[in-house]
Amino acid sequence: MSDVPPEVITEILSRLPVKSLLRFRCVSKSFKSLIDSPKFIKAHLKQQQEPNPNANLNLILEAHYKTDNLFSLEFTTNTSAQHHPKKLDHPLKQIYGPTQVLGSCRGLVYISNNMSDNGIWNPSTKRFRRLPVCKFDRAPCKQGPGMEQICQGFGYDRTDEDYKVVTIAQWYYPNELKVVSETMVYSLKFGGWKKVQDCPYMVLKEGNGTCATSAGGALYWMMQMELSLSYSRLVLVGLNLGTERFDEVPLPKNMGKPLTFNLAALNECLCLISGYGTCRNGKNLVLDHIDVWMMRGCGVEQSWVKLFTVEQLEGRQHFSYLRPIAYSVTGREVLLEMDKRKFLWFSLEKKSLKHAKVSGGLDTFDSFVTLGTLVPLYYGGGDEKDGKKGVEEQDDSVIKEMK
Repeated sequence: MSDVPPEVITEILSRLPVKSLLRFRCVSKSFKSLIDSPKFIKAHLKQQQEPNPNANLNLILEAHYKTDNLFSLEFTTNTSAQHHPKKLDHPLKQIYGPTQVLGSCRGLVYISNNMSDNGIWNPSTKRFRRLPVCKFDRAPCKQGPGMEQICQGFGYDRTDEDYKVVTIAQWYYPNELKVVSETMVYSLKFGGWKKVQDCPYMVLKEGNGTCATSAGGALYWMMQMELSLSYSRLVLVGLNLGTERFDEVPLPKNMGKPLTFNLAALNECLCLISGYGTCRNGKNLVLDHIDVWMMRGCGVEQSWVKLFTVEQLEGRQHFSYLRPIAYSVTGREVLLEMDKRKFLWFSLEKKSLKHAKVSGGLDTFDSFVTLGTLVPLYYGGGDEKDGKKGVEEQDDSVIKEMK
């Protein structure tokens, strides 16, 4: 290997999966030093984010079980093949309750059992950082709260090259039609919580609960402006992870009057899913179709582009919730999650749907795209000066999950 230029070795290694790279760290000290370097980690991450016709699509499924509820699911390049979920070992397994996935970003996953038992996990390297408890100072009010909710999200701050967890606590006082909010941000780079701008409105519970959608260096929620019992206008609000400030984002023009709104992300771009229908079947909403819009730009009305429309399924199976998950490796199809029960492939050329074949008998679930990366848990993945050798091993909050 001495005759091979170092830049060629780096280029070859950066295209390999994490599992192979972890083995190659044992080949020599020079290989270990290269693979552990922040520069190489960034190069490998960039390769993983590029479209690759030979790559597989990897998901984490959060099954709605009581215990042991996380699974990995790998979609191959053959979208007609049968796919099998595999039980996922993780560091927050508990006997009496499920573990939630509250966000996935650039190979890191935010998992939680409760507000005092959560952390950031890299499933590829088996590293896990436990987060300190997030403490709130609830504002005093004359009347007791009628509702309390915790809204969370996880994303990447491009400005500081940092990974951040956002937690919003909200208390609703019905007698005063008032919401008291407090927003805290945890920085993986600096290892602590801090209070930031308060959330301006009440976060609306969507198909994915109150978990934020991460896209383009911000976290997004649909929110409710007025708190009266009558109809309240919904707004799209984003928290810029660089400035740590909330901003209202204009919705697309000419949307009509959707019955439902949901958010998703495709290729790091925010998507808005608007659902239209004319009737309700018992308690379940039956839609005629959904439109999927993508925001390609700086958050103005003109940056919205309608990607595609999905008509309601024929026959007895109807969807009340559809969410785009990811493009196929060819880019000609989009994987859709249907009612948290099934996956569908939507052909962008033929405008047709087909069921994705998934075994395993999972009744209901939430799905999250994940990448195989070397992103560590002790700095944001930036310049060499940010990566202190050995600091991850010396940090008690970072543990090796398993061999």
